[in-house]
Amino acid sequence: MPSIALRVVRALFPVFSVPVSTVPTHAQACAMARLLVSQGKRVAIAPVAQGFTVSEVKA
Repeated sequence: MPSIALRVVRALFPVFSVPVSTVPTHAQACAMARLLVSQGKRVAIAPVAQGFTVSEVKA
């Protein structure tokens, strides 16, 4: 059971992420995220001053 809790915590609070791209609209960020997820990567979308940043999550 402890290993499941550890996996959940790691999924919710990743160790770090690498910015892949910054795009102007949320729709473009979602499209970029879908492309990366289809390649088997984990991604996060974060709002920034000039649009949205799509980052690959590394654990």
